[in-house]
Amino acid sequence: DTNGDGRISLDEYLAAATKRFQSIDTQNKGSITAADIVASPQTVQRDQKMAQRFVARMDKAGNGYVSKDEFLAAASNRFARMDSAGTGQVTLAQFEAAAPAGRGHWHGAAAAQSGERAQFAQDVAQHEFAKLDANHDGVVSKDEYLAAAGTRFDALDTAHTGKLTAQEIAASPMMLRHDEFAAQRELRHMGAGADGRVTQDQYLAAAKARFAKLDANGDGFIEAGEANGHRWARSGTRPAASNRNRF
Repeated sequence: DTNGDGRISLDEYLAAATKRFQSIDTQNKGSITAADIVASPQTVQRDQKMAQRFVARMDKAGNGYVSKDEFLAAASNRFARMDSAGTGQVTLAQFEAAAPAGRGHWHGAAAAQSGERAQFAQDVAQHEFAKLDANHDGVVSKDEYLAAAGTRFDALDTAHTGKLTAQEIAASPMMLRHDEFAAQRELRHMGAGADGRVTQDQYLAAAKARFAKLDANGDGFIEAGEANGHRWARSGTRPAASNRNRF
């Protein structure tokens, strides 16, 4: 809202989108790839903030890092929340219900866009569940869940110190793989070609389409009420729900 009138015009929205594109296209190629998005200042900053919040949430001892015991204790608590009946195992339905879309994370003005996000969350949940179900019996036991958590900790603990710092998490291969996957999906949604590239025109066309969805009353402006519930309107104060559950 560059003119401070309490609403966002299409010109303001596209100007911000142009600025973001240019910050990603650091080599001025006129197009961007998933690698460009992953290396962009926005992605790096988001990953750092998410990693810092992750450590702050799990660091019960206040040491500035997460120990393996703390990591596994948090995993045990997550499992207990999913296993509401106390059976010692979690079904795919229970696992999907714990995903962001299952908890109704997208609401209010975002409801019109929730279908794609819900499908994405479901796809991710099913993929993760299949990996956790080590013996392929259709359920995930607590032992399987904690074993997978231990493996994730070891993968993140690249220095093999038994401690996870925010810096390690932000720079971890796991984080980078997630960023790459999300970037590729975003580019496909914007019409990327076989080379995986999106031009500035395609990028702005996607931004214009988003604006049209946000402008619920069709008056050519996004009011505060229309922006409510959208992640970009929160000024990056919290990560997307899927990111909060990434580890």
